[in-house]
Amino acid sequence: MVVKLLGTRGSVPVSNLQTRKYGGNTTCLYIKANSGETIIVDAGTGIRELGPSLLRDRVNTMHLIFTHYHWDHMQGLPFFAPIFQSDSIINIYGPKKEVTVKRALSYQMTKPYFPTVSWSDVPSKIVYKTINNKLKIGSIKIRTIVNNHPNYTLGLKFIENNKSIAFLTDNELFTKDGPTPYKKFITFVKNADLLIHDAQYSDQVYEFKLGWGHSTPSQVMKLVEDAGIREVLLTHHDPYHSDKFIDNTVKELSKKFLDVNIKAAADGKTITFK
Repeated sequence: MVVKLLGTRGSVPVSNLQTRKYGGNTTCLYIKANSGETIIVDAGTGIRELGPSLLRDRVNTMHLIFTHYHWDHMQGLPFFAPIFQSDSIINIYGPKKEVTVKRALSYQMTKPYFPTVSWSDVPSKIVYKTINNKLKIGSIKIRTIVNNHPNYTLGLKFIENNKSIAFLTDNELFTKDGPTPYKKFITFVKNADLLIHDAQYSDQVYEFKLGWGHSTPSQVMKLVEDAGIREVLLTHHDPYHSDKFIDNTVKELSKKFLDVNIKAAADGKTITFK
């Protein structure tokens, strides 16, 4: 299994000299299964850069999973080249508790909003599929959990050859009003080989953001300890957090958690699991 981070920023994309290291694209994750399947998670602005490489490699069939339908997780889709190719087959999965994925995508691509191509008019073949608690795509097993975030949002775990990656973007671990208690997140990610988790807010800011659906680095490290995680990537970086701010956060946490490999997710980072 090969995992590539294409977008690791939260809320809105950013572009300035202070964010070059970790990048400014919003959420998108690319996974290549050992069996050859292409899996994409979310369609933030990071998905745009994936399109040309898929066309170059003649990847015609792909699987796109939406965790939820906030703009920073779908705003890159109108710029994803394969949707405009008639020979592309795109299997799309997403929550349907509040709205179907088909309707959510049609909201975004409706005239007169840019681009002036309606979702129903894209030439690629779109196949809508149900995402349940358990799903299998090629050699990868996928498990889901409901995150604590405004609007229905899923966390995902990918399992292949006894290796597992938990991806929980947009998740508030400790909240009184969320659908999922903290203990269930411990069970869901327990002993994962890699945890990629939302850590958008600093501890100082978090007290003013209760209920907004995001966690802090210290809260993520609590989960890491309780679940026996040894490698973690902090993601969904706040648009106001510079590379220096993120570097300092990782540095301070690494001093406290000597047995854990702590890093910040960065656009373009690739991880290979054999």
